[in-house]
Amino acid sequence: MYLNVKKGLDQLFLSQILEIVCAVASVLVALFGVLTVAAMFLSGGLTAVLGVFTVIFTIVLVGGSIAAFVLGLLGILNASKDEISYKNALVWLVVGIVASLLNSALNNTSGFLWTLIKAILGAANGFASFMVMYSVINATVTVAQAIGNVEVFNLGNQRANSFKTLYIVAIILCFLAFIPVIGGILSLVGIIIELVIFFQYLGFLSKAKMMV
Repeated sequence: MYLNVKKGLDQLFLSQILEIVCAVASVLVALFGVLTVAAMFLSGGLTAVLGVFTVIFTIVLVGGSIAAFVLGLLGILNASKDEISYKNALVWLVVGIVASLLNSALNNTSGFLWTLIKAILGAANGFASFMVMYSVINATVTVAQAIGNVEVFNLGNQRANSFKTLYIVAIILCFLAFIPVIGGILSLVGIIIELVIFFQYLGFLSKAKMMV
């Protein structure tokens, strides 16, 4: 009973680990990118070394993002075979991919309006990511209730409620990242909050996948 949920939660757990790796890699790509530009005025050798690190973390980011998406998709599809409410997460997964692709398409655009549009798409992607986690948690709570697992049931409800507040704050900060001067700071704070959520979600999945 609920063997497909077990398989799906295992895959979602691995997917979330990759999401955390990608979040860290994205920060490192930005950091090494800035350091590479700065090193151009100091040393050619240092520039080359920093450039290599930038490329490595970019590859990790791209490869990890693809693997995380595939594992997340498979996890949701497998879990939904036993509990139909997991399919709610699938809808938001698609919405997030569309928003992310549109944002990437506008990557080379400039100007206040395009920056604002990209911020909106980034916020939409963030909201979709939240809804994927929120839907998975709610579906898992349904399973926990069905099998009488009080610990996962209570933890799921607690995480769902706390994530609402944290993610709203994170999305607002990322949305306001287009503001000059303070934009970078707000974006960094938003990323930190998202990482906190990612680790809490990973902890929930770790317990949830053991209940079935």
